Amino acid sequence: MTGDLEKIHNGFMESADPQHFFSLEEVNALIPRLEEHFQNFWGMRQNAQNILQKLRKSLKEPQEQSPRDIADQQMRTSQAHFLLEQAKKELDTILEVGGVIKDLEIGLVDFPHISEYEEDEIYLCWKYGEKKVRFWHAIDEGYTSRKPLLRKFP
Repeated sequence: MTGDLEKIHNGFMESADPQHFFSLEEVNALIPRLEEHFQNFWGMRQNAQNILQKLRKSLKEPQEQSPRDIADQQMRTSQAHFLLEQAKKELDTILEVGGVIKDLEIGLVDFPHISEYEEDEIYLCWKYGEKKVRFWHAIDEGYTSRKPLLRKFP
């Protein structure tokens, strides 16, 4: 059952090759939606984890289970799987827009951008809680290499 959580975490960390290069204004306009998708994802994932945790604690030996216990266990398992599928859809929506999800725990998303000054591809880097994009980094760099956006950035 925890495998489903790992699939979501590992299977949706990167988007396919981006077709669209974002402007700073486009990413800033997406932020309210990104925040909503991450909040929904985290809430559904937590609810699924709670259900699965309670289910593990209440498991009985097979010979001790009544038909009602088995039905209850199946219902809770179905609820958790449904929540995980809904959580996955929240991430899929971010990917469909063109964001590259880098970290699910902190809500880190990169957006491909072409630098107007050097015509290089870079990432505009947004983290949950930031009200606008304030950082960028090279394609081959990550979060720890974020640089502040200046009026003129690469």
